[in-house]
Amino acid sequence: MIAPPTGLRLLQFAPDPALRAHVQCLWYAQGCDASGADTQELLHPDGGMGLLFNFGGPVSRDDGVASWAAWIDGPKLRTARLRAGWDLDLLGVRFRPGSGALIVGEPLSELAGVEPIPGDALGHLALEALHERLWQAPDLASRIAMLERFLLQRLRHAEALPAVLPASLEWLRQRSLEGEGPASIAMLAKELPIGQRRLERLFRHYVGLSPKRYARLMRIARSRELIKRGGMDVSLTDTAHAAGYYDQAHFIHDFKTVTGLTPGGYREHAKRRYGHGA
Repeated sequence: MIAPPTGLRLLQFAPDPALRAHVQCLWYAQGCDASGADTQELLHPDGGMGLLFNFGGPVSRDDGVASWAAWIDGPKLRTARLRAGWDLDLLGVRFRPGSGALIVGEPLSELAGVEPIPGDALGHLALEALHERLWQAPDLASRIAMLERFLLQRLRHAEALPAVLPASLEWLRQRSLEGEGPASIAMLAKELPIGQRRLERLFRHYVGLSPKRYARLMRIARSRELIKRGGMDVSLTDTAHAAGYYDQAHFIHDFKTVTGLTPGGYREHAKRRYGHGA
């Protein structure tokens, strides 16, 4: 089965090696005039945040429209819905969980779960001026190189992440991959040279989320991947168990709270978008 067109051309680029500890990827999205295409893109939360630069028309997301030149997309608590119109023309960078705070120089607890924030709201970043320079660059490769130079400069003047934070994020991510039940934050804190309250404060500052909420996002992300990979051949009960849920009602509640879809609804979406399997 061939997946239907999406009305969106998306390119992802691995970051400069000096950025890879903090940047997941740089990306470029362009709208396509594809008749009958599915023009809605689901932007799922992963604990990270991003910067976006707009070179096209106003961007429709959820119930609002962003017409700014640049904006900050803080850590999301729920799946956002982007409408991919023919005039979509976006360049963005996606940070790893915890690393966005080093770039913006602000506690991410102030940016989590809110609408995208206009670039000029954080004047010290000078994102509007950066957008102007990006606009004048001759091609996409030049824009990406310019954006990477900006990120490297910001990181050179940023503090180092507390060592316990990457270790904690990886511990929670591994538990989700292994299909273990809800992570005990008290258990995590005992494995680290830090108290639970200090760990909570670090997560809220650098990730913008509590460890418990981040762990839930990881479990739902794992569930989505299992659904896409298994298609219609794997029962949702088995998927729930593989993602560490032992109560189907709890699984459905968490999945719908985060994505806005039931697991069954997401499986239908994945079938239409990706065909059988991922």
